[in-house]
Amino acid sequence: MKIPTMVEVVQDELKNRILDGEFLPGDRLNVDELARCMNVSKTPVREALSRLAKEGIVQVTPRIGWSVSLLSLEEFFQFQEAQHVIKTYLTEQVLNHLDKIDIPKLEKMNGNIRHFVTTGQFVRMLEENDRFHMEILGVYPNRVLLEYLEVVNNTIRLQRIRMMEQQLLSPESPLLQDAPREHAEILEAIKSGDRGMILETSARHQSTIANALKRPGVEE
Repeated sequence: MKIPTMVEVVQDELKNRILDGEFLPGDRLNVDELARCMNVSKTPVREALSRLAKEGIVQVTPRIGWSVSLLSLEEFFQFQEAQHVIKTYLTEQVLNHLDKIDIPKLEKMNGNIRHFVTTGQFVRMLEENDRFHMEILGVYPNRVLLEYLEVVNNTIRLQRIRMMEQQLLSPESPLLQDAPREHAEILEAIKSGDRGMILETSARHQSTIANALKRPGVEE
């Protein structure tokens, strides 16, 4: 078993704290304070932040320093569009790898999502939601594309958390409330092996996501 390096430990802790909502998009990340709180030197903190920047989780601004990634509204919609395009493509490719999909694991994950929605744990719901989709799409053997999708997912999830804080994304949004039911429909389609149904249920789910958060002025 590989023992993680100090940089990996710091990277994982910072990533979890950010994705759990302890730090919100736009929050400053002071290297000195982080090093002191984590009882490490500044070097692994800086390296961990550099790695997280490649994942789209943090960003650095010259003469200002590190902060949790913050997008303009237009940048957010561009990332959401990129996510839609990548997911649509990967879903089509996954049709040739249905036998590799772990249905029981996905059903358990969807149960977790349903619980998080019911109990109002929306930050955890968003994280488990991304894991659910990556579990399906991850059976397609293109690591480059999957790693980029994960960067896009992380970036979008952080902005959605901020939108909930700013009440731009309601807890009653179909993006949150309808996810467990639509996931169950996708899983039933995968079980049946019906390729058309898989594409249809996946497209319907993507439409729910797109319609929940739309560019200002975009009509139905």
